[in-house]
Amino acid sequence: MRAALSLTAIVFLVPAALRGMELAPVVADTIRVPGSPLEAASIAFARALADPSGDALTSLLAPSGIRLHLGNAGHVGLSARQAVASLREFLRGYDGGIAVVSRAAPVDGSPFGGYAEVLWSGRVAGTSQDIQRTLFVGFLRDSGEWQVDEVRLLR
Repeated sequence: MRAALSLTAIVFLVPAALRGMELAPVVADTIRVPGSPLEAASIAFARALADPSGDALTSLLAPSGIRLHLGNAGHVGLSARQAVASLREFLRGYDGGIAVVSRAAPVDGSPFGGYAEVLWSGRVAGTSQDIQRTLFVGFLRDSGEWQVDEVRLLR
């Protein structure tokens, strides 16, 4: 497998209505066909951030527990439900959003580990301040399927 794969942008809107849990659907999909199952899982994660029910995101998370690091808070062993609730709470602080999967690659030396880099930008709710963040998304392959086991806000 290639050491790192660049992906074309996945763009979706996360409107101010996020606070009311009514998210907009994906509005643009300009990605190419994923070249690997890990790329496909990375793209699915980025799209799932816009799912108002959280079901799409829940289905991608490892049932064995999630490591979640958003800002100063770090949690280990969260259930999928808890991780989704924390991610949704984090996103509530922003109006609008764009997610771009910039890299997806296997972890060197392991056929069961992989990662993705998701570049996320939005506007701080109630302001005109734009922010850009990078999410590290860790994956484990279990029974042939890639599942998210870690989400870390890098900056």
